[in-house]
Amino acid sequence: MQPPSAHSVSFLPVSFLTMDTGWEYLAEAHERLRWARLRAGYATAKAASESLGMKKDTYSAYEREPGKSKVTGLDHQRAIQFGRKFKVSWEWLLLGIGSPFSGVQTTYQERVMTAMSDAPEEEQERIAKAVEALLRTGTNG
Repeated sequence: MQPPSAHSVSFLPVSFLTMDTGWEYLAEAHERLRWARLRAGYATAKAASESLGMKKDTYSAYEREPGKSKVTGLDHQRAIQFGRKFKVSWEWLLLGIGSPFSGVQTTYQERVMTAMSDAPEEEQERIAKAVEALLRTGTNG
């Protein structure tokens, strides 16, 4: 697969379709962080910083390109914090390992997994088939 053109991975406004596939080509942590923020619905660094309870300049320093002034490199603790907030894998955010969605579950997915964990294996199979059938039919009531 060829990477998108330089224009499509620039940080000019891009479609969510490009953003959702463009993550594969983000080599730097600051790029992945910005992608995750935008995908999570925070249009600006200021909006994200307010949501995180930090100063805009503090947060923005994590999104700055290395070599620019006032850059802060992403560390393990911040990657976990930002990963939780933006609902992406902290390992991907920090190191580029796996995908942004590796091991990330919504609250609803966690509820289902917890509920199923106590059921016998044959019951888990029945529930899994029922959920798959429900999703195939598009019934979401």
